[in-house]
Amino acid sequence: MSAVIKAPSLFGRSMWKFLIKQLYPFFDATPEQEQQAFPANYPMVPHIDSRTMGWTHYGVMIPDLPAPHRFFSIMSIIGTPGALAFDNDHALVDGPRHNATVVSGTAATHPHHFGSYSTRRDCQMATDGSRVWFGDDVKISGQYPYYQVEARYGDFVLNIAIENTDKVSWFIKTPVYDHLSLLSRYHGTINWQGQIQEISGLCTFEYAACPSPYLLRDKPLAKHLKAPLDFFCYQIVNLDAQTQLLLSYVCVSGTPAVSKAYLRSLDQYSQSYDIEFAVLDYQAELAVAPDGNAMRLPQTLRWLVAQLDLQLVMQVDTAFTYGLGTGYVGGCAYTGQYRGQDISGRGYIEYIDRRG
Repeated sequence: MSAVIKAPSLFGRSMWKFLIKQLYPFFDATPEQEQQAFPANYPMVPHIDSRTMGWTHYGVMIPDLPAPHRFFSIMSIIGTPGALAFDNDHALVDGPRHNATVVSGTAATHPHHFGSYSTRRDCQMATDGSRVWFGDDVKISGQYPYYQVEARYGDFVLNIAIENTDKVSWFIKTPVYDHLSLLSRYHGTINWQGQIQEISGLCTFEYAACPSPYLLRDKPLAKHLKAPLDFFCYQIVNLDAQTQLLLSYVCVSGTPAVSKAYLRSLDQYSQSYDIEFAVLDYQAELAVAPDGNAMRLPQTLRWLVAQLDLQLVMQVDTAFTYGLGTGYVGGCAYTGQYRGQDISGRGYIEYIDRRG
């Protein structure tokens, strides 16, 4: 991986390192959630008028669709986090507290869809979370464990029913910030250029909620005042028809904050493991975002999970679509070994690099 360059921040790098390494573990409740069922009464609500939660996230990801789609993603942020990697100031159509962004699509729909919405004018958000609609483009309806998802843009229409299991992976669980992923099953259709395709399998359903500085002032923050979350890589692979692996590597001011693999299956609760992560090589051309920010994107990545006797090499083989905060989503093919057996398949990737 390239050398880390310090991002502008409210605190120095040593302070962020202290917060991550010393203070965060004191509040981290994720170890207690290992091998535990998801509580059915957990409120996955949008918090659009909350005085305590400044942003929420809903996500639906399918890592292994047939060609030409290869993957599907809904990655939404309702409100604005106040973080370098995820604030899309150039795309605001309302104040940061009342703005929502969504990147959604497949390999075939690239470069669409990225949308920015006013939660007051463009969206329908039920306070109980039963309706989370971003204009007419992306609609998530229902309540745990059953949801209906519709994505409609251009000549692409996806309609799927989702059944969440109780197999939950907690990326973060603290008194002020929760971020979780549910192993889920889906079935439905894609209508693409007049051709209807039946689809089904394993997917993920994600939710997060957290305070933000925009609760205090609904105006964009200067860059140096944003939390310096400067590197984010997240991948999803289905190892087989029942087993799913999540891979996450996140840095704040150059310091690794999350470096984990999460393994769960239809008959096994989630367990996390330490990982080794590397970008082996990069794409030749820089990606340039709508605001002019240039970013190196990966071509080949490697994940090692020693406790699982797992090694995966990911080859990005789709175009990256902009809109994951200031970063991108895409698809890849993987090869590797798992517990002594050769494996291969498809994966989904989210990637942001704001280190320099």
